[in-house]
Amino acid sequence: MRGGPSHSPLSTARRPRLIFNSMRHDSNNSSAAGPRADASPLVLPRKRGRKKVDGLVEARRQQILTAALELFGTKGFHRTTTQDLADSADVSVGLIYQYFKDKEDLLAAAIGQIFDAYLSEIPLAVEAAADPLSRFRAAVHAYCRVIDEHREAALLGYRETRSLSKAATKGLMAKETQSTALIAERVTECIEARVFRSVDVAMLTYHIVVFVHSWALNSWRLKGQFKREDYVDVGVDMLLGPIVQTPAPARKPAKAAKTTKTAKPAPRRNPHAGRRTV
Repeated sequence: MRGGPSHSPLSTARRPRLIFNSMRHDSNNSSAAGPRADASPLVLPRKRGRKKVDGLVEARRQQILTAALELFGTKGFHRTTTQDLADSADVSVGLIYQYFKDKEDLLAAAIGQIFDAYLSEIPLAVEAAADPLSRFRAAVHAYCRVIDEHREAALLGYRETRSLSKAATKGLMAKETQSTALIAERVTECIEARVFRSVDVAMLTYHIVVFVHSWALNSWRLKGQFKREDYVDVGVDMLLGPIVQTPAPARKPAKAAKTTKTAKPAPRRNPHAGRRTV
């Protein structure tokens, strides 16, 4: 056998990257107590690196979605090419297909962003409220805030949902049902707490949804007249006017009826009194 370094599989296997302190461990000082603390290797924190990579992936995905919202909204779904999307997002066409199966998948994801935001933001807003009516109002405010922040996605949903396949449309409808259920739950809670009189939960929920969506559909006009918070407060007050049960005022204890003193009848005058008899 020729002399030389051993090339066994173990010696050529890729080892995990290690970071050592500046002072090396002296092999002559390796005693039973083990190596010095300042010479122990530190393995790179993989979780932190993974989070960073995940953040970059999500940022790139959002970059593509932002371009899709703009182009689908201005040019339309069918007139927008994948190359248009790549140019607008400043990525390659191939990279787009690493994130989305096709252009339809990208459209569904762009519209679906608003439903994902509903499902995360509304529960957070409700947690901070103390009573059923406050939770209802907090849910409606969060609903309107989300649609204001994702106005392009809301408008795109109205314009281009017809371009999706039945399967993609069904997926979005399932998310929409989940998001509106968050409002319906608050309506039900108010009815059970006797804050609202008994009403059709689905009907009231539908009116709330249409009212909130009007902020996105007519924002060009409404924003010149209202702040978003005022729009919600005034609109909710109008919707709930006939529904909210105001507590009946506490009745004052009935006062005892005053007893009226009956006047004593005047004594009857004797007609013969004072008459002289002969």
